[in-house]
Amino acid sequence: MEELVNKYIKERKKEDFALIYRLSFDNLYRFILSKTNSKEITDEVVSDTYFLLIDLIDHYDSTKSKFSTFLFGIALNKLRQKWSNQKANKTFSLNEDIYIDQNNYKPSSRRKELIKKIEDALPQLSTKYRKILEKRFFESKTIKTVSEELNLSISNVTTIQNRALNKLRAIINEKI
Repeated sequence: MEELVNKYIKERKKEDFALIYRLSFDNLYRFILSKTNSKEITDEVVSDTYFLLIDLIDHYDSTKSKFSTFLFGIALNKLRQKWSNQKANKTFSLNEDIYIDQNNYKPSSRRKELIKKIEDALPQLSTKYRKILEKRFFESKTIKTVSEELNLSISNVTTIQNRALNKLRAIINEKI
């Protein structure tokens, strides 16, 4: 594989890149799928990886690493970037069943009921728990921002958030 990659770097023949793609695709796809458990995300990450590879392949040095290491490194970076973007775009979620967009949301009756239960349960939480959840999910602030605002460590904010969500779930489940 390394010889083929070096040949492609020197000659830039489309056929060589196509062969690199065919020879490496299955292993890369299985690797990313094992990380995501999502065909959709895997398709996107693998596709982005090969597009980026076209630009970055000149940086590959066969004396420093195997090509598969280089390729998988690009893919892992794309996956981390995807996960980071997903975290940043998350508005509110007790589980993946709820998404609230205040401007454009028409909830089903089941969701209306769940939202009502959440609204009723929030006041039952301690001030500390409620404050963390409000900042994280209603104000869409990152854990780092919340930790700075409340003068708490990131790990402390994460722990409090998890405990608050568990308590909120318990309160809601009691009412079901």
